[in-house]
Amino acid sequence: MKISPMGVCRGDGKVYIRVSIREYDINMPVLIESHTAGGKAIPCDIYRSLDNSDQISGDIFVAVFPILKLNKITYTIFQDAMPTNKVSCTLDFFWAKWLSRLNYRMRPSLCEDIRGFDKISTYVNANFEFWECIADGSECILRGLITLPYCDNSDISILCTDAQLKQISINPVFISNTKVESKVSSDVFLREIQVSIRIPSDDRNLIFILQDNNNPQFNSFNTLPRRTKAHLLNETGRAMLNAQIDPQYPAWFAAHKASIDVLSKQVETYFENRPRFSIIVPLYKTPKEFFLEMLGSVREQSYGKWELVLVNASPDDAALSDLVQQASDSDKRIKALTLKSNLGIAENTNAGISIATGDFIAFFDHDDLIEPDLLFEYAKAINEHPHTDLLYCDEDKLMPDGELAQPFFKPDFNIDLLRNNNYICHMLTIRRTLLNQLELSTSEYDGAQDHNLTLLASEKARHVHHVPRVLYHWRISETSTASSADNKPYATKAGIKAVQAHLNRVGINATVCESRRPFTYKITYRVPEKHPLVSIIIPTKDLIDVLDNCLNSILEKTTYPNYEIILVENNSTESKTFEYYAALESNHSDKITIVTWPHEFNFSKIINFGARAAKGEYLLLLNNDTELITPNWIERMIGICARQDVGAVGVRLYYRDDTIQHAGVCVTGGVAGHLGKNLPRGQWGYFALADAEQDLSAVTAACLMTKRSVFESVNGFTEELAVAFNDIDYCLKVRESGKLIVYTPEVELYHYESISRGFETSVEKRIRFHRETSYMNYRWAEYYVKGDPYINVNITTNEPFNCYYHL
Repeated sequence: MKISPMGVCRGDGKVYIRVSIREYDINMPVLIESHTAGGKAIPCDIYRSLDNSDQISGDIFVAVFPILKLNKITYTIFQDAMPTNKVSCTLDFFWAKWLSRLNYRMRPSLCEDIRGFDKISTYVNANFEFWECIADGSECILRGLITLPYCDNSDISILCTDAQLKQISINPVFISNTKVESKVSSDVFLREIQVSIRIPSDDRNLIFILQDNNNPQFNSFNTLPRRTKAHLLNETGRAMLNAQIDPQYPAWFAAHKASIDVLSKQVETYFENRPRFSIIVPLYKTPKEFFLEMLGSVREQSYGKWELVLVNASPDDAALSDLVQQASDSDKRIKALTLKSNLGIAENTNAGISIATGDFIAFFDHDDLIEPDLLFEYAKAINEHPHTDLLYCDEDKLMPDGELAQPFFKPDFNIDLLRNNNYICHMLTIRRTLLNQLELSTSEYDGAQDHNLTLLASEKARHVHHVPRVLYHWRISETSTASSADNKPYATKAGIKAVQAHLNRVGINATVCESRRPFTYKITYRVPEKHPLVSIIIPTKDLIDVLDNCLNSILEKTTYPNYEIILVENNSTESKTFEYYAALESNHSDKITIVTWPHEFNFSKIINFGARAAKGEYLLLLNNDTELITPNWIERMIGICARQDVGAVGVRLYYRDDTIQHAGVCVTGGVAGHLGKNLPRGQWGYFALADAEQDLSAVTAACLMTKRSVFESVNGFTEELAVAFNDIDYCLKVRESGKLIVYTPEVELYHYESISRGFETSVEKRIRFHRETSYMNYRWAEYYVKGDPYINVNITTNEPFNCYYHL
């Protein structure tokens, strides 16, 4: 064997060396190995190239090495059982660097030919392609796809080192492992393995060594240079960037706020109904500059029919008292009320309400600002929706440096989110005639007085109107609630009391406690006394290991006593599947029933068939590739589902690597998307909505509970939707019937589906997919024109950004 190096280049954390090999046995594989001076193995590969455009003597091969923090290494090219066919060479990393730079300038075609040569070797050995990297504190979640020639007995393991060959401890999570047809021939198959690996978030260059323990000829390696990792992090971070942390928000707001021309036209606009707005502002030791800015924002309103009620609860503050007096003297629309002492925020507010004369009462904090078109937008909404009794708008934070940040683009009225936290907050405005019917908040609700009042009003309001514009700026200061929950520790207790009182008033049997985040509340709904039968319907076909894991988690963890499991068998072919069924029926005849759907796969028909076989008053649709985490899952789901206003309940699902697979559904984009998808567990995204119980337009049927009565009233699943979107369609039908779809993060399961299913491959499947997409766009066109009411219109509808509340 004779070897002649023909050129070198570097790229993607690797060194590529083109070599000519002569006088070797072409019927035997050419191999390569390398070790450090201390005997540590160095990953390296060699590939034969069919290209010999240089018409040189011998065959062309490409040797590939990771770039290491070593001076030199020795590598050996050889053939097994041929002692004479063995040649050792030296790789000097310093000279490789400079020769590579020279070759990129002088021999670009060489570099183009050999760089990345290992990436086209899928049919020879393993290939590891990285597709995303998700930041998670001191770690990153690296995801990718391993592709290798298909063998039944493949056993893949992955090692990781840095560029000094120091081993890094990793625990790869294999998401999926599938056999796929190759692109070159229908007779050639590949194995595709989706993998997720937690790696350090530092800036080291990493090397991943892939080993097929039963087929070592497929062994390979890939590198993750820090530059590549940074690029993946940036791309994934950009896709997951929500509006709350988007640094471009100030520019966005400047482009979307009302212009001077628009404000001028608003001043001239005539409304048939011209309501008067009374703006209540409790004052207590208000800094002069804050007071003047607040006052100015009211005086600049383009809609002029308002009164400002200033309630001064710090009469000993002479400077503030003078400012209040000057304001009231200068404008007859400004009223001043000086209290003898501070009665607390709730009673101070009530004092202002008592002297207000407006048709609508608005509540404004003494250090905040409103946009000049806020009252105009409210008046416009009242004219367009005459039954409006309560209004609110979007808001952001006014930072200490004067910058606007953290915009909260709110959903339309969402009673379950309101019970979880006071998402309405600003600028709360209530019709006076409704307010007169309410028992106003007292000092026991200080810190949560607005939340309490909003809940009270929502119980009687004919229409709650949301203006989807950022019209309110909540100032961040040292003492503001917006700055830190620690500033008002009493507010959480008051909030619990407010939500509990609300539930009691509307006749819902539930208890409230503090949730995981400040000023959020966890509601435990009481299970119906009779513990009605719940039918868990699971479609299944073969894959008994997957099904067994699902069933064991249910049977071993579930605390609810009265349930049955309906397995809907559909076209299984493996004999071991039916042996497993027989064992289930023998060992769990009291819980498990197996029914057979003998026709072609149609998920909707299978669900409807399973529902007909079920006996339960409640149906719990469940995928066979799920695993239960929350033992009292049925209690929590049925507690919500039993409410008269609820039609279906969905839950939080995780991928195998503890990232979110589902935290509700947005009905935007092409058809719909899973909210919060791929967020690491513990990162709840935009204003932590992935961790908030709330109403949504849809949830996935991978785990969905619904009343049988509701299921039957909307004729179950739409059978024209055989594969895709049938669960979305079902939820929209339930909403159309007047029922709510509730997402709860208090129930969690793993869902072991692939991270990325990719596009439909066959022509037949693609046609079916387009037909089902077209059905959804036709049947539910209102959602795609007017927007999902639970997703603010300012949030993009472009995929995948719509799943993360992206501007």
